[in-house]
Amino acid sequence: MYIFDTDHLSLIQRNGIEGKQILSRLEVLDGLQVAVTIITYEEQVRGRLSLLSKAKTLDEQVFAYQGLQQLATDYRSIEILPFNRTAALEHQRLRKAYPRLGNMDLKIAAIANTNNAILLTCNESDFGQIVELRTEPTFSRLFKTKNNIDEQRN
Repeated sequence: MYIFDTDHLSLIQRNGIEGKQILSRLEVLDGLQVAVTIITYEEQVRGRLSLLSKAKTLDEQVFAYQGLQQLATDYRSIEILPFNRTAALEHQRLRKAYPRLGNMDLKIAAIANTNNAILLTCNESDFGQIVELRTEPTFSRLFKTKNNIDEQRN
């Protein structure tokens, strides 16, 4: 299982070059299970609500509500992993081991660890410090694996 960190999901949602590259790579990988965490959902909802609370003009309000609506639509199509008791206990352990890392990052790491998942992230500077967390900054390893399988078939 692979988990998108908030940064990877945001790239996809912005529909820019990086997001399109991530999606195109996902399309060629059969049977790949990809999810996000409830923490990512929280971070994005808080961001959208903050934008909404700052909207002064009618157009700003409409734009903010459109973003919130799109967020609700986006989350219908991807599995959201919970912050359950097992993850909460792992979070407590990580909090003690890595007191300088951000709380939300540690919660995402705890969910990834308890689901035996690989976290896809651009934030290697923080997540890379957690030795027991499996991370991947790009999909390059996935393609190497897929290409190796394809080469063996031919």
